[in-house]
Amino acid sequence: MLGVVFLSQDGSEIDFARVPGLARTSMDAHGDWLAGPAWEGGAGARAVSVRRCFYLPAPAAGVAVVIRSWRNAHPFRIIGPEIRPAGATASSAEDALADRAAPPRGRLAQDGRIDLGPHPVWFRHGLVPGRPLVFRGQVIAQGRTEGALAQICFRDAGGSPIPPPYPDTLSTLSVPAFLDIPVHRQAYRFTLKVSPPPQAATLEIGFGTWEADPGLALAAAPDALLDDDLRLANLTDDSDPGAEAVLARLLGRLGPLLDGGAGAGSIRPYLDAALLAERPSPLRSFARLRDGAEACVWAEGAIRLASRPAWPLPDVPDWAADPFRSQAWRLAFQSLDWTWGAAESSERAVRERAVAVAVSWSRANPWGQPADSLSQHPACTARRLEALLSLLQAAARDAAGADGRAIDILGGEVVRHAVALAEILAQHTVAGSLLELQVAAALLAAGLALPAFPMARHWTALAVLALQRGFEAMIDPDGAVAEASYHRSLEILTLALVLIPILKARPDLTPLAVILDARVPKAWAGMVALFEPDGALPPFGDTPGHADRYRWLERVAAAHGRPGMAAPDSGRAGDGWPHAAGASRPGTLIVRRSGDGAGWSAFTADFSEQVDPQDHRDCTSFTFATGGLRWITESAGQHLATARAHNVAFPDGREPGAGAGFARAAFRLGDAVVHCIETQVHGPDYRHVRAFVLLDDLSGLAVFDRFRAGHRPLTAEGFLHLDAGVTVALDPSRRVFGLRDERRLQIVPHAISGRLDDLALSRASFGPRENHGAPAGPVLRYGLSGTGILAGGLLIASSAGGVSRLAAAIEEEAFRSALTD
Repeated sequence: MLGVVFLSQDGSEIDFARVPGLARTSMDAHGDWLAGPAWEGGAGARAVSVRRCFYLPAPAAGVAVVIRSWRNAHPFRIIGPEIRPAGATASSAEDALADRAAPPRGRLAQDGRIDLGPHPVWFRHGLVPGRPLVFRGQVIAQGRTEGALAQICFRDAGGSPIPPPYPDTLSTLSVPAFLDIPVHRQAYRFTLKVSPPPQAATLEIGFGTWEADPGLALAAAPDALLDDDLRLANLTDDSDPGAEAVLARLLGRLGPLLDGGAGAGSIRPYLDAALLAERPSPLRSFARLRDGAEACVWAEGAIRLASRPAWPLPDVPDWAADPFRSQAWRLAFQSLDWTWGAAESSERAVRERAVAVAVSWSRANPWGQPADSLSQHPACTARRLEALLSLLQAAARDAAGADGRAIDILGGEVVRHAVALAEILAQHTVAGSLLELQVAAALLAAGLALPAFPMARHWTALAVLALQRGFEAMIDPDGAVAEASYHRSLEILTLALVLIPILKARPDLTPLAVILDARVPKAWAGMVALFEPDGALPPFGDTPGHADRYRWLERVAAAHGRPGMAAPDSGRAGDGWPHAAGASRPGTLIVRRSGDGAGWSAFTADFSEQVDPQDHRDCTSFTFATGGLRWITESAGQHLATARAHNVAFPDGREPGAGAGFARAAFRLGDAVVHCIETQVHGPDYRHVRAFVLLDDLSGLAVFDRFRAGHRPLTAEGFLHLDAGVTVALDPSRRVFGLRDERRLQIVPHAISGRLDDLALSRASFGPRENHGAPAGPVLRYGLSGTGILAGGLLIASSAGGVSRLAAAIEEEAFRSALTD
C-alpha cells in the first residue's frame, strides 16, 4: 500500500475528504493499493515501475509518503522514489480541472472542503433524548485568523426554537449561543460536545467565521457521533452478543431519560402497527424497478437469486452457503431480500416460516461473528434492514405465535442494523458513492417506521443529511451525474425517483424532494440518450451483469412516468449530426444512427474525469457498432483498474491516472467530423491528444493519438477490444479483418509521426477479477515508437470505401494540424 499524508506549511496534517487519484484507507488518510511485479509485469517479472498521479489540494505544501507491505514471499526494495509536480504551464484539460476544483464559498470543493464565512454553513441533527452529540472535524486556515465558531440552535418536537442559554455554550449580543473553535495551526482538529436542554428534539449547528474573509474552511463535513456508551462496539458483550442483549443494553442506558416501558428492554412499546404497515421500503422498490418482481423470490421450498438457478432451502439454513461460488448470490442470500413475499403472505404459516428463517439468521450471526463475512457489507446490511422491518411487522401481526421471542429478536436486529448504518453515515465512511445513498435510504426507512424509538430522530436526520449531501454531489443543477459507471448512474437516478414521493409525504423532508425534482428529470433525459438503438447501455465503468436494462426503463417509466423517461426506440434513433448525450455525462461524445435499411449504428467515447485510483483508467475509450452489429466494446465487468482492459493508448507504459479530458471544438472534413480530446491523465511529462474522425453515415471511424514529450525517445501502445462474437484475422499486409454474421470490419494501422511497431492479437486476460464469467473477446494491440512526438492510430470501417474515405480525411492538413500542433 502507498500511503500519502498531506502537510500544511507549518507541518500539520490535513485530512481532506477526498483527493483525486487516491482513496481513503484504514491505515493512512489517503493512499492506493500497489500490485506486485507478477501482476503488473506478467508472470516471472521481478521488478516493475509503479506510477501514480494525484491531485495536490491547496493549501497542502508537502506530502509524506509511506510504503507498507506484507505477505511477501521474498525481500524487496523500493528503487528511485520520486514526486514530480505537474509544472507551471497547464494544458486546456488541466485548466478545466482546476476550474471545477474551485466552487463558490459554502459549497463542496473537489477535495470535499467546505469554505466558511460570516454566514454559517448549517447542519441539522436529530437528538437522542437527553444525550449530547459530539462533533469532530478539522479547520484549514490560510493566513492569520481569529478562528471559527459553531452557532447552536435547539428546537422542540414541534419545530419551535428553544431560547438560549444552553448548557456549556457562549453568547454575545449578536450570537445568542455558540461554541468557539480557536485555530492554532494551519490544519486544526476540533472536538465539540453539544449538550441539549430539556425538551430538545433537534439541533441546528452552523459553522462560520468571525471575520469577513479569513480563508477558513472545514476539511470535510464534521463527524456527528453519539456518546461512546451508545456506540455499537460498546453495546455488544462478548459473552452475549445477540440482538436481544444489544437492545436491552441500549434501552437500559437510555432508561432514566425515557418514559415507561424502557426498562423492559423490549421493542414492543415502540411499535405502531399502522406505521409499520405503511413504512417506506426504498431499496426494495428500487430493486423491483431494476430487476423485476421475480428476480429474488422464495417459492416451493427453493430460493432463486442473482440470476442463478433455484436452490432448495434447508429446514435449517446453512448461513455460510455458497452453492454457486458467486459473491452476488451470497450478498442476495445474506440480505434476506427473498423473504419479502413470505413475510407479506396472507397465510400465517408462511409468515411464521419467514420469521423463523430470520431468527435463524440472527442466531447464526452474532455481531462480530458472521457466518459469512459478506453479510457485513454495508449494501447487504442496508437491504437486510428493510427486510427485517417487513419481518418484524409479520412477527408483530402474529404476536400470539409459538415463539413469542421473535418480536424481540427481530426488533433487536432492526435496532442493531440501524445503529451500525448510522455510525457509517456519521463518520462519512462511504461518502460520495451510491453505497452512501443506499445506506441512507435504509436508515431513513427505519427512522420513519419506528418514530417513537428514542434514536429514530437521530437516524432520520443522519439519513436526510447523507441523502442531500450525496445527491447534491452526484447530480448537479444541470443534471450532470458524477459517476464513472453508466450502470451506477442509472441506479442513482432510479433510487432518486423512488425517494421523491417518500420525501414529499413528509413536510420536513420536502426541501430535499424539491432539489431532486429539479435535477432528476434533466439527468434522466441525458441518461436515456446514452442508450444505443437496441436498448444496450455502453459498458463504461463497473457494469454488473443485468438481463435487460430496456425493461428496467419500461418499469421506471410505468411507475414514475414523466416526459423524457421513454425507453430508447430504434425507429427514432438519431438523425443528423451531432447528437450530444445531454447533461447526464459531461465528458461524453455520442453519435447514433437509425437503421435506414442498413442497420443501426452507434458510437460512444468517454473522456470524463478520473478521480478514484480504482477507476477504470478508460479516459478516451470508445465503443462502436455499425450495420446493426456491435464490433468494438469494453471488457465488461468490475474492478478493471488497468488501461489494457480498455480501448485506449498510453505512452512508455504510463497508464492513465487521475485527471480529465477536454474536448476541443469539432470541425468538418468533407463527409466526416473530427473530434479532438486533450487529456492530462498520463502525468506532466506528456501532452496527449486523441482524435476521432467519424464518417457521417457512421460506417467507419479513425482513432489517432498524439503524444509529445520533449526530444527523448518515446513508445506507445494502444488496445482495441472487439466483441466476443467477432472472429479476427491478421493478414501479411498488417491489415486486420473482423468477421461477424457474414459481415466484415476492416482495421488498418497508420502512423503519422514515428513508426508502427508490433501488431498482435490475443484474448482478453486482466487478472482474476475481470469478467465474472463473461466471454472474453479478441484484443488487438498496436505499438508506436519515435523521438519527441508520436502520432498514429487505426482506420476502422465496414467497407474498403469507408477505409479510403477515412484515409483521405487524415491526409488533410486541417486534421494533421489539429493533431500535431
